[in-house]
Amino acid sequence: MKKWLIALCTCLCLLSLTACGAKDEEPHLSDSEALQEATMDAQMFNGIILNDMVDDYAYQIDQQMGLGQVVRNACESMEKSLDEMGNIEFGSEELISNTVTLDSLGNFKDGSIQILLHGTVRDAIFEVVFERGVYKSFTTNVKYTFGESMQKAGLNTLLGMGTVFCVLILISLIITAFNLIPVIQGAFKKRPVSANEKVVDSAIAQIIENEEKTDDSELVAVISAAIAAYEGTSSDGFVVRSIRRTR
Repeated sequence: MKKWLIALCTCLCLLSLTACGAKDEEPHLSDSEALQEATMDAQMFNGIILNDMVDDYAYQIDQQMGLGQVVRNACESMEKSLDEMGNIEFGSEELISNTVTLDSLGNFKDGSIQILLHGTVRDAIFEVVFERGVYKSFTTNVKYTFGESMQKAGLNTLLGMGTVFCVLILISLIITAFNLIPVIQGAFKKRPVSANEKVVDSAIAQIIENEEKTDDSELVAVISAAIAAYEGTSSDGFVVRSIRRTR
């Protein structure tokens, strides 16, 4: 009996601890209110863009809430999307997701809202993000069909590969051009010979010729003396007219 009581008490303690550790779930913004909030924001930015009041409205919001840059970014995102969406058909919005939590006073706390905006050409997803009870960002992203997405991906791939191949071809041409550098240098080195240089070259040629003749005269004298000594006569009795090497 005591064992059963001990087991029962243990279970009750565990249940009480579990109950103490549970955390109350934060309240969330209702889907209808989320759709209304995001739609109002989208209509506001669309009107600002159409009336060309981006700078004025951003300045006012910056003075009041310090969110001027957020407004400018939101208008820039929607303006780019309008080029592909066409005109937005308000009144047919659809809620995609809602993760906005509320504080104890019922004010927006954290999370995001995504709605689908229908345009005359394409649809787009409009997203509002909250952080610590303040608007963090507004973005508009155009929805493309699968075929359009694949087409864009293919064009991006071709553009990237084409750029790489163009750079490789340019590098190969530069490397090939290195062979022309010596030819160009040689062309610049070739220049007309001046009169002074011709005189110097002629003088050098004469000196070399005289040296060769002097060397031949000495060689003739040596050979003549050797022949005279071998024959036992003088060198006056013969004349060396040519010298030729034999095997």
